[in-house]
Amino acid sequence: MSSSTSSASRGSQEQGGITTFQRMLSACSGSLINSLVATPFDVIRVRLQLQECVPASPSPLKSYPLPEINLPKLATAGLGVKTCCRDVFSMPSSVDYCVASHFDECAVQQYSQRQLFSGTWDGFTKVSRNEGITALWRGLSPTLVMTIPSNVIYFVGYDHLRNAIPIQSSTLAPLIAGGFARMLSTTAVSPFELFRTRLQSVASSSQQSRSSRDAFLMTWDGVKVMVRTQGIGALWRGLALTLWRDVPFSAVYWTGYEKSRQVLDQYNNGRTPGEAETFVQAFVAGAISGSFAAFVTTPFDVGKTRRQVLRNRDPTMDSMLALLRKIAKEEGVPGLFRGLGPRMMKVSVSCAIMISFYEVGKHMSMRSNEKSQPSPTFSPHEQEDEILMASTAD
Repeated sequence: MSSSTSSASRGSQEQGGITTFQRMLSACSGSLINSLVATPFDVIRVRLQLQECVPASPSPLKSYPLPEINLPKLATAGLGVKTCCRDVFSMPSSVDYCVASHFDECAVQQYSQRQLFSGTWDGFTKVSRNEGITALWRGLSPTLVMTIPSNVIYFVGYDHLRNAIPIQSSTLAPLIAGGFARMLSTTAVSPFELFRTRLQSVASSSQQSRSSRDAFLMTWDGVKVMVRTQGIGALWRGLALTLWRDVPFSAVYWTGYEKSRQVLDQYNNGRTPGEAETFVQAFVAGAISGSFAAFVTTPFDVGKTRRQVLRNRDPTMDSMLALLRKIAKEEGVPGLFRGLGPRMMKVSVSCAIMISFYEVGKHMSMRSNEKSQPSPTFSPHEQEDEILMASTAD
């Protein structure tokens, strides 16, 4: 059997007997579990992508960009004038101006190092120690509000588009369907994505008992000011940049996933796999394809995060390519892949969990539908014929 035929037959088997509502329930269960597992990686990824490069060895204060933050830059960043002292240096402050310049150089460097991460594990350690373990799940509420409807549109839309596209190619069909499905879901939840990204970028002090609430209110106030001054369309700021990241990612991911499932399906020897086998095969295929797609699209993810949070007012930075050229020029190629570690870990785990629970949910729905179908009834003559045929076969 050819790969295109195998993919088409698997798609038609999945499509048959499963209602759209059952697909939505499968997507919701996967989204809930996925968000709980993946949010900590997302928090560290955002922090890494927003920080400046950390020197390998101690250097004079002037080499650290953080204490040199001024009011215009803070206003441009939309983070508030207290960010410099309270959020960057983990110090409670009620003043309306930056007082970093009044501190001893050694103290400022120590405070700044608390908020600068050298890697993924360092990020987990510092956030947990300085802000509390719950800070790793900052943004979970908007994440759930965003991911559940997004994944419902995305996965259900992909299934329907993949089977509706009149293309038999096992490469083009998932590539096109994945790209279009992601375009629809991303546009629908873009305002929630913007809010979540800003919320996760805010660092707070472990000395503040209501840090998570304060961060939420600060972000909420910032978004309200943005809408009031720039209009409702500002909620979709960065949508084009997000599409630059998400559409190629989905096209690569679904193509890789379908190819991986075709290889793994060969071990089923033509039989329908059980729920455990379906989970394992979908988990492996989702992790592999998700990791590769994350690596390819990380530069677009860096550009999207910088644009949404830092809000550079240079009109040329509205272009993704111009923004990536700027990052590459100022920080080198490694700057384009900042946060690659937590992103790949988060995306591979996220894709594996989401697709495996989604596939198992559909498998359980299909089996439930088959059991609920009424058994065929026979007339007395037909029953006699069945008995006669059975005895003859014996």
